[in-house]
Amino acid sequence: MKPGGLIAGALKVALLALLLSSGALAFEVRHGFLTVIYQDPRDRQQLGGVFQAWDAAARDLRALGLPPPPTRIEAALSAADFAARTREPANIAASTQGAVIRTQRFTALARSGLLPFTIRHEAFHTTQPTGIPRWLAEGLARSFSGEARRDPPGLTGLASLSSEALSARLLSRDPVRLAAAYVEATRRAGALVRARGYRGALKAAGIP
Repeated sequence: MKPGGLIAGALKVALLALLLSSGALAFEVRHGFLTVIYQDPRDRQQLGGVFQAWDAAARDLRALGLPPPPTRIEAALSAADFAARTREPANIAASTQGAVIRTQRFTALARSGLLPFTIRHEAFHTTQPTGIPRWLAEGLARSFSGEARRDPPGLTGLASLSSEALSARLLSRDPVRLAAAYVEATRRAGALVRARGYRGALKAAGIP
C-alpha cells in the first residue's frame, strides 16, 4: 500500500496545522499512541515510512517486555533548527528525552538511508530504564535498530576503555571520535545481548 493510502485510510490519522512557539508553521499527525510533528511539507511523503518503522519497533519492543509509552516525534525544519532545539551537534540524526523524540528532517534522513534505523533507535530509548549507562543505552539502541550491520570492520582503538570512559567518549562532539565510540559501545552491548538477551543485558548492568 502506498504511504498516501496508509495516511488517508488504514492508519486513520488526523492532520492539522499549528503554530509552534517559534512562529514556524508545523503539521501534526496522530497514529495510535504516536504523535508526529513536522515543519517541512516535504516530510509528509515520509510519514508512511515513519509509521511502518515505528509499528515494527513497538511490536519488537513489546516482545522484549519493553513496551513504548505514548510518544511524540518532532522533526526539525533544518539541521540548524535541530541543533538549536536539542543543543546536540547538527550532524547527529536524533535525540530523545523521555517520550519525546526530536529528529532531523524526515526527508534528509530518508535520503541518507537512515530513517528506519533512526526511528527504531530512538524508539528503544523511549523504553530504556532510568539510570542505564550511556554506553549500554547507545549500544543496545544501535543493536536493536540494526545499525550495527552498517558498522565498519576492524579495531576501534577503544577496547581498553572502561565503561565509564566509553560513556564519556560518547559525549564527544568530534564526529570521528564519536563514530568510533558508537561502534565500540555497540560491540560490547551486542556481546551481552548474544549471551543474555536484551533483558539479561540490562540486568547484567545492574538495571532491574
